[in-house]
Amino acid sequence: MIKRHPLYFILMLALMLPSLSVFVSCNKNDKDDDDAFTYSTSKQTTLVTGFALQTNNEVLANLDSVHFTIDYDNGLIYNADSLPVGTDISALKVTVNFLNTVKSAIFSITGATSQADTTINYTTSMTQSLDFTGKAVLTVTSADEQSVKDYEVKVLVHKVNPDSLVWPMNWRRDLPGYASGTRSIKVVKQDEMYRALAFDGLNCTLLTATAPNQGEWEKETLSLPFEPMVNTLVASDDALYMLDGDGVLYMSADGIEWASCGVTWHSLLGVYEGRVLGIVSTADGYYHDEYPRPEGFDASPVEEGFPVDHASNMIVTENDWTISQQAIIVGGVDCNGKILSNVWGYDGILWGKVNNAQNSKLPAIADATLFSYFTYRSLAGTRRYGLQPTWFLMGGRLENGDLNSKIYLSSTQGITWKAGNDSTLAQAGHITPFYAAQAFVATETLTTSAASNMPRRVSTLDGKWECPFIYLFGGYNSEDELLPNVWRGVYLRMTNYPVY
Repeated sequence: MIKRHPLYFILMLALMLPSLSVFVSCNKNDKDDDDAFTYSTSKQTTLVTGFALQTNNEVLANLDSVHFTIDYDNGLIYNADSLPVGTDISALKVTVNFLNTVKSAIFSITGATSQADTTINYTTSMTQSLDFTGKAVLTVTSADEQSVKDYEVKVLVHKVNPDSLVWPMNWRRDLPGYASGTRSIKVVKQDEMYRALAFDGLNCTLLTATAPNQGEWEKETLSLPFEPMVNTLVASDDALYMLDGDGVLYMSADGIEWASCGVTWHSLLGVYEGRVLGIVSTADGYYHDEYPRPEGFDASPVEEGFPVDHASNMIVTENDWTISQQAIIVGGVDCNGKILSNVWGYDGILWGKVNNAQNSKLPAIADATLFSYFTYRSLAGTRRYGLQPTWFLMGGRLENGDLNSKIYLSSTQGITWKAGNDSTLAQAGHITPFYAAQAFVATETLTTSAASNMPRRVSTLDGKWECPFIYLFGGYNSEDELLPNVWRGVYLRMTNYPVY
């Protein structure tokens, strides 16, 4: 059982911090009788059971840990997880294992860049280097010389960095509900439905879809009894909430019929376990509030350095450190108008500052876009990678008035942050700098045939897997104009067939 702790444990951990994978292998059964194998007699005599590259740190660290798939039926040996961009594969030594003793195992090298067309008998020249930049075929002849099997050997190298976040131009779509004169649009997810409210200053339109990439969204013109502050829209699983121009909180189950909740707030933070969290402004200062108020709730003054407005969207996540879910907001503006670089967490009872200021690269930022996604980490001592939950922060307004164009990442539950690499984890140059956009992560099914153009693919792979895509809706530019875009992004490694 995982021991969980209340939020104060995270706060202590933040102060104390200094400035999947499954290993895939071929396991031979200890039994030598024929029942241990399903192969025919002829297949057993020419079967390759293991293929590996030998250690060569001048080429790549941990080269010997690269996993190779052996596809007997199609006569292929390949590394499904390609080597890094630019890896030199022109002089590699290999280790080959066979099920039974063979007469010969001959590599035929043709069309390579550094090695002339040649044949090399592996069984007598095991230490000779091979050039895999051309075509390499391993021909195995059985000990009785009655069976011969050809394997094409592919040492695959990525053509682009797989640890890049990409936002292709041809994936861009129009923002649902956008038209000339539209002043504001905000998209939220209500249970399994995506809802968007569009407002042109007079009319408000509700748009609904079941997926963020849906072509046409269902549309309905609303007749609202109040002036909607569309950018305050938030959703629980069963209701929508929004403030009007006077700060009155309204609620709707379907986005069509709205009713006053009878409370007036300064700002709205988000939804936690069915309760809306907000800030109340009084003559005595700013206070935390909730709707509906839980039993025994007592409004408390906001903490020093807490954002009373313009924080990022609030996300709610689970982790291994705390008993309850954690609501997280980043940045914002405090009661004195100062833009903040703080990360605040809420566990259902109290708010606490989460990030470690001494080891955090977060700038002071307002109206940023926060979402939970993934990166990969290298597993120690191997050429293998493990999936790593990571928070992403994009967009937002900086202290100097500029819009942020960097991506900030945290794989420590918001305690520490770093800027993404400008060449791999950066906002695409064709995306206009923005603030107050909305981001959603939606999982879609990929197949090897659909992704056959990826540089690491082998045409005979046959499978499907789930890939999470990011959808970035709207936002505003430096002139406070609504941006009419929906951008679709993905971490490239996730579009590769999962190996481990």
